[in-house]
Amino acid sequence: MKEVNIGFIGCGMVSELHYQALKHVAGAKLAAIYDVVPEVREQRSREWGVPAYSDLHELLRADGLDAVFVLSPVIHHYEQAVLALSYGKHVLVEKPVSATVLEAREMERLAALRGLVCMPAHNYIYLPEMARLKRSLEEGKLGVVPVSWFLYHVHHPKHIAAGYPGIVRQIGTHLLYAHRYLFGPPAHLTAAASRFLYPELCRDDQVMLSLTMPDGSLANLFASFAVNDASSNPWSFVVKVLGTEGSAQISWQDIVYERPIGTLGRSFGSYEESYEHEIRHFVDACIRNGAPPLSTMSDAAEVMLLVELAESQFRPAGERGGRQI
Repeated sequence: MKEVNIGFIGCGMVSELHYQALKHVAGAKLAAIYDVVPEVREQRSREWGVPAYSDLHELLRADGLDAVFVLSPVIHHYEQAVLALSYGKHVLVEKPVSATVLEAREMERLAALRGLVCMPAHNYIYLPEMARLKRSLEEGKLGVVPVSWFLYHVHHPKHIAAGYPGIVRQIGTHLLYAHRYLFGPPAHLTAAASRFLYPELCRDDQVMLSLTMPDGSLANLFASFAVNDASSNPWSFVVKVLGTEGSAQISWQDIVYERPIGTLGRSFGSYEESYEHEIRHFVDACIRNGAPPLSTMSDAAEVMLLVELAESQFRPAGERGGRQI
């Protein structure tokens, strides 16, 4: 079977996680990279032993390139993904996939028109534990589920938080697509947020989302950059589901590495592994066998609608995302 050659568009911190994971995916390899910063692309080229391009069109014209990962800042996702699709490349695009709902819809349309894969990098749901939980829910093994929690507490230093558009877009997106994967779309959303840790950055660093489902069940989503959880039962990342006939929990705490990677000062085995499962699905299931992603671009657009709705409830009118849907 032909090896799938992949190019990275953007070689910042998140690319470290994709590179590490890609090494463990049989039948795929990193073939080339692009970054606008000369020092970054030259350093990554030396570290990873792959050619680096200073022109994105040249990367996309490179012989044998099958797919790209769009790992640049979100403001560039749409233009770069659309360009890659125009060159006939399959695309894995980091979340948030775009700055607006319309951009996500257009990326989905263009990929379908060209018969290409355009997959959102919704890595949290690709863990085997998530598949097991989803199957248990679908088979009714937990009974009726009146309540669930999706929790994230990982401290981010100021220089990392400053590079994000706010926690509801950066982490709330993760929690919303994970909830959607397990339970489907909510009927109602209420949101609250704070600029607690770094108010001078003028962006939310804690967010609380309350979802009401069509059957009246509730979900509580909370994310914070302000603190780590060092308690005996830490909520670094936890999904907890309580049903009338059973309960379930997914946690990142089973394996913890005291070393930095990407944007994290410490890392979690399950978190790193999720990238490996995500890339394997992109390559084997989607590209080779024509299967859909577990979370589609349509899902990404619907999640973006919820993000914008949340922002309209806690951001002043006129700020980015501060409009009612």
